[in-house]
Amino acid sequence: MNKNLKIMLVCIVNSNYGDGIIADCTEYLIKKALGKKAKYSTVLRYNIDSEDLWQIQFTDAVVFAGGGLLKFKQEKFYNHLCNIIEEAQRCGVPVFMNSVGVEGFDDQDERFVMLKNYVNYDCVKGITIRDDIVLMTDKYKERSDLRVKGVFDPAVWAKDVYEKSMHDNGIVGINVARGDLFPDYGNSELDEDFMLSFWSDMIKLLEDKGYNWKVFTNGAKGDEAFANKLMTKIGHGEKLPPPLNSEMLVENISSFEAIIALRMHACITSYSLGIPCIGLVWNNKLRLWSEKIKTPEFYISPDNINAENVFNTFLEAKEKSVRKLGYFKKNAVYFELKRFLSKYAKNRNVSGADISDKVFEVGLGGIQHRYKAPNSLDELERRLQEGCRFFEADIRADVEGKPVCINGWSEKNLRMLGIDIQSDKPKEVALNEFKTKLLDGKFRMGGFDEAAEILSKYKGVRIILDVGVPPASLKEPLFENIAAILKSYKMDNDRTFIRLQSEGDVKLWRKQNCPSRIIYFFPESRSTEDCKAKQEKALSVCKKYGIVLISISEKNFTEENSQILKDNKLSPVVFSYEKLGDAASAFERGAHFVGTCYYSSCYNKRLTESLVKEK
Repeated sequence: MNKNLKIMLVCIVNSNYGDGIIADCTEYLIKKALGKKAKYSTVLRYNIDSEDLWQIQFTDAVVFAGGGLLKFKQEKFYNHLCNIIEEAQRCGVPVFMNSVGVEGFDDQDERFVMLKNYVNYDCVKGITIRDDIVLMTDKYKERSDLRVKGVFDPAVWAKDVYEKSMHDNGIVGINVARGDLFPDYGNSELDEDFMLSFWSDMIKLLEDKGYNWKVFTNGAKGDEAFANKLMTKIGHGEKLPPPLNSEMLVENISSFEAIIALRMHACITSYSLGIPCIGLVWNNKLRLWSEKIKTPEFYISPDNINAENVFNTFLEAKEKSVRKLGYFKKNAVYFELKRFLSKYAKNRNVSGADISDKVFEVGLGGIQHRYKAPNSLDELERRLQEGCRFFEADIRADVEGKPVCINGWSEKNLRMLGIDIQSDKPKEVALNEFKTKLLDGKFRMGGFDEAAEILSKYKGVRIILDVGVPPASLKEPLFENIAAILKSYKMDNDRTFIRLQSEGDVKLWRKQNCPSRIIYFFPESRSTEDCKAKQEKALSVCKKYGIVLISISEKNFTEENSQILKDNKLSPVVFSYEKLGDAASAFERGAHFVGTCYYSSCYNKRLTESLVKEK
């Protein structure tokens, strides 16, 4: 095995943090397999849904972290999986599919045929299966040299990865999921009303026997919605807050003495931590899991789900200690991963242009491929600690013109902050109230004064302020407040930029005598004469005030507009790319700075740099 490896870890990224546990455990096993070479290598997490195939050319190996990937009916991973394999084949990058789930086959379904075809590509060097290996070998595998082995899910390593263990506190965890989960898998009679009644009856039985309980989810929004309905129906008790990440989910699970669970990775994680668990089987993968750990009696089939039966099974499970996996069974997932890396992962020494100092993090950094411009202080601090130094912040005026980090007072944003809309037109929120809110119930928000204080603690930080189109009545106090904050933290001309959209705003900002460079706005290009006139006006404002940086959207940054800006000696600042491949192409067309929604400049640097040290 070479050192200096760049390994792309393909992950399922969503708000069900069971998939995050899979990714964390697989990354842990990769680094364990690399041993001392891990410090010379890098693991890059790639969202399977991102379609950013440009990244693959720079990697030395592609590893699918795991999860239910070999399926084609319930979700659409199959298409992304096939595209990734095809690009890896084109680039000569070896692929390993780690502990994947196999669900169903249909020789007449073109989706199955496509999936079967791609997993047999030459670049795929090995596949480990967490559940139905017979289905894999009988229906998917065609290449005689394709290595296929049965293993346990990587989440059985959760105790090692997160360094957690169970709490002996007498609290029972109630792990619930969305109300349409059973009907989606063929059990229409176990609908939301049934499950609400079942959990209510179950909790009453627990209470009657003196057990304390708490409701929790793996984080998915549908699961959280059901949990809230359940708490309303019961009228008392406690629900844990939705987890922010996989680590918090593991922390939640570790806080229980026993668990009754719907989600698979609540079951697997509790097993890893030594916590007795009763599973409710909505999918065959749960039944197969129960057979692997030799406790099928503790996993209840849909026909047998009723409160009394589940409660009696729960009492039985609590009396038995959780059987630990033997050394070889637990380590099989690790041994196969290590074998792949040792045999096939070679340093290809493919590098690209270092554009990391020209890439800025939009909205103080996008979160987990789900929040494009959250403007959260939590994400700002995380990215600063990672090493990022170039940010964009959306700034809007509160009711008094104080600057707030949010990308608009829209109905969607206010609802994500938990603020009730009292009229048809959403209004500004007072800064003091805003600071008490969490985005989507999870992420800390704040004013620009707080963001500036955080930024001031790090050397070399640059910030673009996007003030949008401020209301006329709040514009002057907003600009005065922003200027005062920048001056108080000595954020000078080399470190700050402000994005403006009218000549009046340019004049007003210049009156603040604040050392900040202006980025002017280039309107959308349409066929209407009005839009063309607005673009001509923008070009004339830049010329009149000596502005050289001009903001333009990704959609609007066409070859034609790129040439127009070049002819006018303007440097484009392009907002905002979801794919690094698109960002790279923007630089090729003359972009000066580029904003990315999710990927950080640090990620880009690790992806494109050469890990082979020059002699």
